[in-house]
Amino acid sequence: MHQTVKSFLNTLNFSVGCCRYYFNHNYDRIVRFCNQIKPREFQFTKCLENSWKNTDSPGHIMPQRFFSCKQDLLKSEQENWKVTSARYIDMAKRIKKKLEVMYNKYTFSMGNPMIRFGDCVYFEENGCIFRSKADDDEGSVEFLLSIEDLGFHDAIIQRIRISPDQGYMATSINNSNTEESVCIVMKLEKLPEVECIIPNVFSFEWATTDVLFYTSQKNLVCHKVFLATFANRKHSELVYTEQDPRFFVDINCTKDRRFLTINSNSKTSSEVWLVDCSHPFNSPILVQQRTKGVIYHVEHRCDELYILTTYGEPAEYKLMKTPVGSYGMENWQLVYTLKEKTKLIDLEMFRDHCVMFLKHYGHLYLNVISLVSHSVQSIKLPAWACAFESEPHPDYNASTCYFQLTSPVQPPKRFAYLLVENHLTEEEAPITITCRTVRLEAKSKDEILVPITVFYNTNSKELHRKPLLVHVYGAYGIDLNMSFKTEKLMLIEDDWILAYCHVRGGGELGLSWHKDGCMHNKRNGLHDLKACIMLLHELGFSQPKYTALTGTSAGGILAGALCNANPDLIRAMVLQAPFLDVLNTMLDTDLPLTIEEQEEWGNPLTDEKYMDYIKSYCPYQNIKPQAYPSVLITAYENDQRIPLIGLLKYVHKLRKAVRHYDRSMNKKGNLKPNIILNVQTGGSHCAPLWEDSLNEVASHLAFLYKEFGCERD
Repeated sequence: MHQTVKSFLNTLNFSVGCCRYYFNHNYDRIVRFCNQIKPREFQFTKCLENSWKNTDSPGHIMPQRFFSCKQDLLKSEQENWKVTSARYIDMAKRIKKKLEVMYNKYTFSMGNPMIRFGDCVYFEENGCIFRSKADDDEGSVEFLLSIEDLGFHDAIIQRIRISPDQGYMATSINNSNTEESVCIVMKLEKLPEVECIIPNVFSFEWATTDVLFYTSQKNLVCHKVFLATFANRKHSELVYTEQDPRFFVDINCTKDRRFLTINSNSKTSSEVWLVDCSHPFNSPILVQQRTKGVIYHVEHRCDELYILTTYGEPAEYKLMKTPVGSYGMENWQLVYTLKEKTKLIDLEMFRDHCVMFLKHYGHLYLNVISLVSHSVQSIKLPAWACAFESEPHPDYNASTCYFQLTSPVQPPKRFAYLLVENHLTEEEAPITITCRTVRLEAKSKDEILVPITVFYNTNSKELHRKPLLVHVYGAYGIDLNMSFKTEKLMLIEDDWILAYCHVRGGGELGLSWHKDGCMHNKRNGLHDLKACIMLLHELGFSQPKYTALTGTSAGGILAGALCNANPDLIRAMVLQAPFLDVLNTMLDTDLPLTIEEQEEWGNPLTDEKYMDYIKSYCPYQNIKPQAYPSVLITAYENDQRIPLIGLLKYVHKLRKAVRHYDRSMNKKGNLKPNIILNVQTGGSHCAPLWEDSLNEVASHLAFLYKEFGCERD
């Protein structure tokens, strides 16, 4: 995948509800976050002098009463988890053992992630980076870096960038306790050695042989861009500062390496500045001043800028172009417009072609635009495919576009599209699985049709008696994650039904789908979810007493709202780092993302209508005495995006409502729901290390199996 476009398409996703990734999904083993980074004391002795000084104002001191309340609740929940988790240990061990076998089986076929740069291939394995010649049949490999040897124990490699002459390498590492990364710059001549280490870095790109641009991130905020030099005089200097707290800044490089782009993006608008790589010390040039409602991203080819933008009608993405030097949008010329209800998933720029990866009503397409003739080839991809996984950093002059197709239950399969011949080929034989994929549409409260993707074992009988796991997200214009997960395939083997509800607020049907499910339209997503579950039951896919609902991060809002409004539709709910206390979060501007989030949820501080509207669906605000399903929540102690106090208060209030309802009904022997909170020590909002992730998945599934009375051998 082309990193610049991937970054652009994910710009609106950097929020309370989602961790933004700037690397390809193929990097599963690279990007899993670690438990702990323990750098040696020499780490900062060679840091750039201007890049790591703390210029932040003194931190906000929490009132003692707030701190005491949080600590008391946390201690109580940790003790409760020790007791409660004992009932799931044996089941979790059996599930974990099965998942390990399946993971080793299917990840082996995927191979190690690699990046080709010039005549060399750079790849990561077990915390080390190696280099080899691309066409070396003898397979000789050169060792470049080990993060263990540098003193970063259990860390993971997140991003790699190579300077144009391959004289320097910059790589970032991260852990699960923070979202800030450390950038290691290495000199590759003769014996590779560390040149410097820069803390708190988000994105970085090489402009020339020894000039690196990077952004500095602190407390989830990324507003500053620095330039660093390494050859003769090592120094860094500030080149750009974003003043608007709603915006997030990142850096990318055009595919032909002519320009670096400084991209400042909010949820609803963007602004791009160009840095000429041949003159990196010149001041950046503004392409188009930010305009409300217009987001855009810039590529370059043959002295023309190619612009992916929402400018103009209809309100979907378009590909436009303009000559270098004629930057204003009054000069932009239309090249191609997406059809309505079409989601742009990814885009690759080659020398003479632009390849768009699209989703239209659940089906995946490849649209290949000739940048010479402007002709378009549209290829419908196999019906089983639900997600793309593009290969990282393809050669700009390549004549073939490689990518992988996958689904939650289908391991990635490699494909190749020959750009000149207009021909799609399958590079690998498919892995046969006994699973059927069905696409449905549920009619929501306002008659809108909502897509559902269903997976079930083709050998299953009496589907109405099978357990059903419903997935939901519905925020930030982000699609539900439909990539392969070993636990999903295991569930299919165990006769579970999986349903993915593509409700409004997500991005499955384009920009308008997101718009119709955010701000004052947020309740549309709740109506959509209810309609989806009811249709599944009507069609014979399970029934309420065998139905579970799962959501992650912002997906917790709709899941928690349904749990309050229609608890009779589900038996159990599993949430991971869920956003449940929307109103109190949006009222607290001391939190790092509250101001940025106002363009997704509204501003209750200045508008009473948004205050009342958020209160009407906020999961925490609408807890009441009634018959609730069982709930398991996994939270992380160091999560900067989801305040832990909100989850502690949610669980406390939910248990209180359950007890009140139980007393009011005065029924002996009635089934009481399990309300469980598992707070992981440390950990951030992003994905944990594989071992920790495996333990979490095993505990989630053990909880569901126990709730439904399922046993696993």
